[in-house]
Amino acid sequence: MESGNKNCRIAVIGVGKIGEGILRGLLKAGYKNLIGTVRTAKRLESIDLPVEVILDNRKAVEKADIVFLCVKPHQVKQVLKEISDLLQDKLLISVAAAITTSYIERIVEGVKVVRAMPNISIIAGYSATAICPGSNVTEEELRKAKELFDSMGYCVIIDERYMDAVTAFSGSGPAYVLVFYEALLLAGLKVGLPREIASELAAHTMIGSVYLLNKAGRHPAELRDMVITPGGVTIDAIHVLEQKGFRAILIDAISKAYEKSKNLSKIICSGNQE
Repeated sequence: MESGNKNCRIAVIGVGKIGEGILRGLLKAGYKNLIGTVRTAKRLESIDLPVEVILDNRKAVEKADIVFLCVKPHQVKQVLKEISDLLQDKLLISVAAAITTSYIERIVEGVKVVRAMPNISIIAGYSATAICPGSNVTEEELRKAKELFDSMGYCVIIDERYMDAVTAFSGSGPAYVLVFYEALLLAGLKVGLPREIASELAAHTMIGSVYLLNKAGRHPAELRDMVITPGGVTIDAIHVLEQKGFRAILIDAISKAYEKSKNLSKIICSGNQE
């Protein structure tokens, strides 16, 4: 499984939204030997991809070098038991939320597993993904997993103890950003802008702000202060946001999601689940 080998065989088990995003990202990056699976014939009929998608997990995994596990957390154990004897010497990349590498290693002895947390922006090729290795993964295999996710956006290697925080932060992050976008759009309508103009200005304001942050390499507070002039328009708006606790609300929301992620992981991966 050489790095950069676009001919390696990759199976995506569970072609839902994330699984489909992974397949599209791999196709765009030039990977050719791809196959996916779905659980129902109804889902199979709805897929429009230039990739073979089937209902048989074992058939998909049998000849694969790398297997992406993209099923729901409660489905992980059943699917792993179904394909466990086929995973020897393959790299398994799990994107199942809350599922630890140790839990997977208890089900499939000796498995080489990398845990990953992408986000829904993978559909557009701009996921923010964090990955961590299981106990049997080599540096080369971890590097290969990162290379795959780098082709779908941004990827960082972390210690697994941070994965619940990542799940609540960047994993769920697009939902928070989209709530902000929707609020910005509604504010535009409130002050009288036509919907189409408000929508485009809101989107490009967010995109431009991100590019500015990345290019400037400065603290966001410094960049924010570049917009604020004494006695100007912006300071009045910032005053209201601070008064209403905008930042505190967001911090509290992510903290709540973090606790939920930890609890879900404990429930599923406790070892008492049959």
